[in-house]
Amino acid sequence: MNGTNNYQDRNSVANLAEFLFEEYCNEKGYFFRRLGFDEKKDPIPNFFAINPMVRNLPDYYIYREAGGHNLSFLVMVKGTANLKQSEYRLIPHFVEWYDSKGCSLIYAFCFKGEKKPLLIYPEKLIQLYTESQDKTWHDGIIYRTLNLNGNHTR
Repeated sequence: MNGTNNYQDRNSVANLAEFLFEEYCNEKGYFFRRLGFDEKKDPIPNFFAINPMVRNLPDYYIYREAGGHNLSFLVMVKGTANLKQSEYRLIPHFVEWYDSKGCSLIYAFCFKGEKKPLLIYPEKLIQLYTESQDKTWHDGIIYRTLNLNGNHTR
């Protein structure tokens, strides 16, 4: 599946990006928990009527110890470099709602064939979006394909 498939097509198969993310966390020995809604395994009726803060919960909470420090993150997992305009407009709200000093919000772009996710903070994601051009899917949804090459943190 990729960013060109429609909603029904995308939801008819397992979420590869989330599978890859969980596999990565397991390999690294990170503690993780699924947080957000699972549209594939447990869809709910009238989902789009839910408040955007709840509807857009981060996908995962992860925790790891590194160098004597405890690190916690809330993670939005993405399986494509395409970012919808509607999600882009919500990023400042996501930062306000979900980011904190002790638990940063981060995006994990997970692609088949890559050994680890591309981890990008929201501020960088906003920059990448502004450097990209609008495109439109057949259903009128506006999105941009982000240039992720070399623009990540690890």
